[in-house]
Amino acid sequence: MIAALFDIEGTLYTNPMGKGMTRYAFAHGRGWQAAAYFASLMPLYQVSRMRLFPRERFNTTAIARMAGLIQGYDLREADAAFDWVADEFILPSGRESVLERWEAHRRSGHLLLIASGGLTPIVERIGARMRAAGTAGTDAQVKDGRYTGRVSSPVVIGREKAERTLRLVSQLGVEVDWPASFAYADSFHDLPFMELTGHPVAVHPDGGLKQVALGRGWRIMDGG
Repeated sequence: MIAALFDIEGTLYTNPMGKGMTRYAFAHGRGWQAAAYFASLMPLYQVSRMRLFPRERFNTTAIARMAGLIQGYDLREADAAFDWVADEFILPSGRESVLERWEAHRRSGHLLLIASGGLTPIVERIGARMRAAGTAGTDAQVKDGRYTGRVSSPVVIGREKAERTLRLVSQLGVEVDWPASFAYADSFHDLPFMELTGHPVAVHPDGGLKQVALGRGWRIMDGG
């Protein structure tokens, strides 16, 4: 079977999950958690822009710390946050050209999979709305019915994203024709994920990914 693999942020959708989570926190009495989240990341962001700190490590840290925005939430409270971020913040920001590719793959009978560094409950909601065959995301830790503010799995980024995708396919029990398959992503650190397939597509790529895509003759999607 041919698979079509998709990243979420910057690929299928433009709105970043962290921004949605902080916006929800500000609107629901958690302004200090949102402010602390931003404050903890700003120094790392600045040094990453100066290329003194790897961007992949920055993104990994930002995703891991995102779980702190729901620290102390019970399952019902967290579900409300996840629903809002998925349905009201991320889904309305779709990239039309990439969503058209998603539907073209569906019409062709391809296996539609989503892998994202985002928190698993949000990734799962997006996958369910889009009728994906499966999703992979970063798990947020729950203890005694409440979220601890920590993640309980490696952040799904870089090589981990590729490994989780392979694990997902294995769990689905599907035999994938990888050379005939497709992968859509926007960041240089998505390379291991994209290299799983014979047809990687760079979507509004960052500088590093664009350079690789041009050098290897990969398709680049810069349209809306």
